[in-house]
Order: sequence, then C-alpha cells, then structure tokens
Amino acid sequence: MYISKLSVKNYRNFGETKFSIPLKPFTAIIGENNIGKSNLIDCIGLVLSQDITMFKKRFLDIDDINSITKENFKKSIVKLIEDEIIDESKIKFPDVRVELILEDLDEDQLAVVGDWFFETTLTKAKLTYWSKPRGGFKRQEWIERQVSNLKELESAGKVKREDLYKHVEFPIDQYEYVIYGGNNPTNKCDPYFLKMLKLEVLDALRDAKKELVANGEYKLLYRILNKNYENDFIEIQTILGELNQKLSENKKLESIKKELTTYLDKVSLSNPSELNSIDFNFSSPEVNEILKKLSIVYGENPVSIERNGLGKNNLLFISLVLSHLASQTDDKTKLAFRVIGIEEPEAHLHPHLQTHLAKNLSKVNNSGNEKVVKKDTQIIVTSHSTNITTSIDLNNLVILYKDKGKINYHYILDGFSDKKEGQDHIKYLKKYLDATNSSMFYARRLLLVEGISEQILVPLFFEIQYKQTLESIGANIINVNGVAFKHFLEIIKNGYFIKCGVLTDKDEGKKTEKRAEKLKEHYKVNNNVIAVEINEDTFEKELIKFNNKDKGKELLLRVFKQLHPIKYKEVEKKWTEQIDVGSYFENIENDKSDFAFALHEELLKDNEGITIPDYIVAIFKFIMGEENEEKTK
Repeated sequence: MYISKLSVKNYRNFGETKFSIPLKPFTAIIGENNIGKSNLIDCIGLVLSQDITMFKKRFLDIDDINSITKENFKKSIVKLIEDEIIDESKIKFPDVRVELILEDLDEDQLAVVGDWFFETTLTKAKLTYWSKPRGGFKRQEWIERQVSNLKELESAGKVKREDLYKHVEFPIDQYEYVIYGGNNPTNKCDPYFLKMLKLEVLDALRDAKKELVANGEYKLLYRILNKNYENDFIEIQTILGELNQKLSENKKLESIKKELTTYLDKVSLSNPSELNSIDFNFSSPEVNEILKKLSIVYGENPVSIERNGLGKNNLLFISLVLSHLASQTDDKTKLAFRVIGIEEPEAHLHPHLQTHLAKNLSKVNNSGNEKVVKKDTQIIVTSHSTNITTSIDLNNLVILYKDKGKINYHYILDGFSDKKEGQDHIKYLKKYLDATNSSMFYARRLLLVEGISEQILVPLFFEIQYKQTLESIGANIINVNGVAFKHFLEIIKNGYFIKCGVLTDKDEGKKTEKRAEKLKEHYKVNNNVIAVEINEDTFEKELIKFNNKDKGKELLLRVFKQLHPIKYKEVEKKWTEQIDVGSYFENIENDKSDFAFALHEELLKDNEGITIPDYIVAIFKFIMGEENEEKTK
C-alpha cells in the first residue's frame, strides 16, 4: 500500500483551491524555500497516527489556516457593517481538508481499510481529515458580535475602514475535526484501525545530539527504548538490584553515611516520623529510570555523542529511526502501513555521504531485493541538495513551484515519450546529470551553453548588462559540456520553466554544421519558453570580432599579454588599428579556458568598453522577457 495521491486545502501555504499531487512509494520533493515541502509531510500527519518521532496535535492552531484564506474571511465580515440586517449565510467559514488516496493494497491491508473504499472497483481507499466549525457553534451571534466591535472601533476613529479586518478574531477555538473514510463524512474512521497507519518524520531542525541521549521522556532514544519493552530488561533490573545490595554492604560507603548523618543532624531538624537518614543507590530499578541513563557511542574508537561531529550524529539519528521502523513487523505493533518523511537528509553531511545516503534511502522500502518493494512502507524525502537530487532515480523526483501565485508540481520525467527517442533522452539524463548541471532543477530561468568558457564569462556579461546577477533573477547557467542540448531541452519543454535560452555555435564547415539550425527549428513551437541563438563562429571568435577595435581591443590585448607575453611584443605592432580575429584566435585556440579566466579577471578590474555579442544580448533579453515588450511596441 502507498499514498498515491495527496490533496490539501487551506492548510498553511496551500489555499482555498485544492492542491493535489500524485506520490510514489519513494518520492523526493525539491523546490524553493517556503514552497510547502514540509507542509505536505505535516498535513499527512493530520490524517495518520504518529508514534516515535512526532507529537503533533490534530487540533489546528490559527497559524495552520492559510493566511490569504483567513484575510479574505475577515474582510467578508467587514463588508457586513453596511447591512441593516446581518445574514450569516453570506459568510463562508473556511475549512481545512487533507485527502489521502491509498492503493496497491495487500490482503492484510484490505482488512484494515475495508470501510474506506470510495469507488466501485474496491481497489482504492480514501482517508479525509476535515477541520471545520463545530456543530454547536452559534455563527449568527459570533458574527453580530464581531460586526458590533468593528463599528465601535470605526466610529471612535481608532481604525480606518481598510484596516478593520485586522481586528476580526478568527474563531479557531470553535473548530473541530473529523477523520472519515470513503466519500461519506459520517463514516468516521475507527481509531483502532487508524492507529495501524502511521507517519514518522525526521524534520530538518532535528537536534541529533540531544535526541540520541535517553535522559528525558521526550527524547527519541528514550521513546524507542521505552516502547513495548515488557520483560526485555528484567535481567538488567536483577543485576542492578544486586549492585545496590553490594553498595549497602560496602564499609567505606557505610562510614561516609555515618559521618554525613552526624553533620546533617547538626544543621537540619529531625522528627520521629522523618529521620535524617541517607543511603547510596546506584539507580532506581524502575525500567524507565534505567533507560534514561543510556546513550549511544559511535565509531571504532567510540566517543560520547556530545563529542561527535554533527554529520556523524545526523547519520546515527537517521539510522536509529530507520532500523527501528524496519524491525517493526511483529504482532505487538499491529502495523499495516507507515510513511517515513525525511526532511533535508543532507544536513551537516559531506557531499560523498549525501550521495551514499541518497542512493540507499530508496532501498529502505525494499526487502534487500531492489525489484521487490515492501508494501508497508512509503518514503518521502525533501531536499535542497544537488548531490541528493542526482543520486535519486529521476522517475521519483518532483518539483514544487509557484506559477501566478499558485503552487504547482512537476515530475522531472513527465511528458517524455514512451517511444525510443524519449527513452534515449531519459537514459542520457540519468547517466550524465551530475551535481553541477542538476542545479537546473532549482531555477526556473536557464541559460544552456556548450563549454567552460561560456560558463565563466556569460554570467559576468549579464551582470555588466543588467547590473544584477543571474542568481538574483532566479536563473542558472548550465554547461552541457558539448552540444547535447536536446536531452536537456526535452525536460524544459515538458516542465515548469519560465524561460530557457540556448547559446550555441554554427559549426560551419563541420559535420554538425546543420545541427544548430535543426535544433532551433525543432523547438520553435516552444518559442515562448525556449530560444536558441546561434553565433556565426565559435564563442571566442565572436568575442574577438565584437571587440577588435578601440577599448575592446585594449582589453583583449591585455589578456593576450597575460597568455603570451613574448608573442605579445610582435602582435602589438601589427594590431595598431584592429586585432586580426583569425590570428588572435589561432593563438588562444588550445587554451580557451585560460583565455576565459584571464578575460574574466580583466573585466572585474574594468569592463568599460566591452561589447557583448548580439546573439548573447538577444538571449539576455529573452530570459528577462524583454522580447515580448519589443513585439508589443
């Protein structure tokens, strides 16, 4: 079983329009900050029970209601000020809904969810959390009271009409929730069965060091050790009792007790019912007190958790939870299904460890056999790490993003054809997407370039042109290391990107000389999202051509002098009027990256006089949306 679809309405940053997203047995969610990745996991916890890693209540706080929904609701109350007769039917009190569709059920799970089917095939179940005003809430009285307060504030001149809504008190204390199965709100879920479906969350702000010491009842290690122990610690209790007996017989301790009691009698009052007696006790034999003395040590030369690094403790924390959850298959737990949510597993980890962890997380919900997925476990991971992103199967990678104020989702491989060409694109991307070029998934505007020189210089050209960085407009530059643009462009045309510009060479005289034109022709149907600009020659030659005179020439000569100081004396005399493009290029052709680095350094010192080639300027305008402005003029 797994949650195949999650729908949410009015919960935190998800608004009045229901947001729905399909999920997979293993799903990795990426996206910008505050887009709702954590909220998606949290809202599952409103439906499913929680066990060892979460203690979250199902009764909502006011901050759990979507802020825009609350504001619109309060403004609707303000509108009633002009009405002579207040009609409560005009006011729609917001509700919060979370729906989970469960499918791929085994026989044991069918017995648990049998009352929650919602369609005729009886293969899918639905669970809904619904938070709404309680049945006995006197809405009319509440509205009249709010309107009266608002009128008083306005008439006293204390608050302007446009700000009155801020003084409406949202009636969160009048809300109640129900969790029901199928499509019928009266079909309330039996708590006994609901407890068999659990959510465990390792949140991004976890304090691994504190959670790995069992010295408090709310610490993770204590909760795991203290769960279903029954007779597991009887032997330790027996040994501890024997140890306390030995302590009471120890002569040294007996003499210390007598001396201590003598002085205690002198400084403290005593009475017949309460003598100043003391004793030494190693620990209470109660199991919960024994457990609070335990902590984990880690490593070949073990040290305490307090002395461990953050990365090691974080790995140990994740491993502790996963090992505990994976082992819960006996009759004591009566567990039918569990969702494990892991937020930002990359926290404090070296990139190599991030990669290793990500590759193995996807194997947690299989039984040692990658082709056999366990039907009692679903894993949802959120991340900001490109190392995590590229170590997870692209089929399972989904992006959350905002478009025109609404949250949307896009699975990376959605839209690829099942035919050979589409599958070839997927094979290439799975093989060659690395931590560098997978940064494309974290931006909505892209520039695709052929090589390292463009990757070095084009961002600086943009900064010179617009006095801001590509990052400041949410754009990334991606070096495809060759001319394999089409594989990347297939993601872009199917996906969530706003704009993608391609800078490529014409390759005149080469076998691939028609490649760029074909690329441009192929994607012209996507011209609102994809633009391909072709330079007449190589990137370097275009730069030289546009800057072979005046101040541009002076700049390029300074670069040439750095790269070829001896030959510089010869060419300086020849290139008095303008640089010979072919000759200059011939001298830097074998060290293009050095040329790019040297030019970059010179531009950082002084970029006055540099002329950016037209085809690059055209791509900048496209990325910025300026080409649309020119068309409308």
